[in-house]
Amino acid sequence: MNGIQRSLIGGLAVSLALVLSPAARAEDAKPAAPAPAAPAAAPAPAKPAIDARASDKDAAVPAHEKHPLDSAPPAPKGEKVELKIGDASAIAYASKPKGEPKGTVLVIHEWWGLNDWIKHEADELADLGYLALAVDLYKGQVATTPEDAGKLMGALDKEWAGKVEHAGIGWLKEKAPKHTLATIGWCMGGGQSLQASLANASEVAATVIYYGMPESDAGVVGKLKGGAVLGIFAKKDGWITPDKVEAFDKALTAAGVSHEFTSYDADHAFANPSGGKHNPEAAKDAWKKTRAFLAAHLD
Repeated sequence: MNGIQRSLIGGLAVSLALVLSPAARAEDAKPAAPAPAAPAAAPAPAKPAIDARASDKDAAVPAHEKHPLDSAPPAPKGEKVELKIGDASAIAYASKPKGEPKGTVLVIHEWWGLNDWIKHEADELADLGYLALAVDLYKGQVATTPEDAGKLMGALDKEWAGKVEHAGIGWLKEKAPKHTLATIGWCMGGGQSLQASLANASEVAATVIYYGMPESDAGVVGKLKGGAVLGIFAKKDGWITPDKVEAFDKALTAAGVSHEFTSYDADHAFANPSGGKHNPEAAKDAWKKTRAFLAAHLD
């Protein structure tokens, strides 16, 4: 073995000894020095309590943790229509089925406004064979934050909303006069779905309410006796609480209104796939029940 070879072997041995020695392993195991602490962020402003009905001013609406368009739905497939309301007008989104409709559905948006998620729901109904019309109660405004959504809902002109819903029902009856009609809505729109059906009871065969503000007066809900109600609720809902759902159930029963309720182990707004409260299993089962309910009551 020549001198160069002996030098190479000796150097290799020294390197291995350093790598395998306890001191070297201990040095490798030392954690990296912590990064300097970032300045503390200013506290987020408190979210105001939002009310959907004047009779429930102290009820705080649980906010979505995400903006509803964070997960973009498919591009809308329907078309914009104009609803005449006296000398004014409102915009709506119509989604039409292929061929003759199996029935018609008035679709009412959440507190966010008529966004692409609600338009997608109308498209889903059209794919099931229904003529669907999603009305706009906010006069073109769409919220992108819970704070803005709360302001829009708090400022909702209920008289105007009722006129828009009535005009939407009139449009559906004009386009498909031989077919029965349902209303459906989520969150704020769930409560408006009920109110639209109450105000147009003779025209409505079925009402679908996803965690919307209910009624507890049997004399009021008795107007729906000629139709049926599907209630979709959440047991963890801090706004549409289980006791309000129970009072609604009792009122419908006392009034002799056909209805079926399902309450899921979920939170408010669990059906919105782009919201922070989404519960996929509950949403899937609720939509299955919605499809069966509409198929049973529309023609």
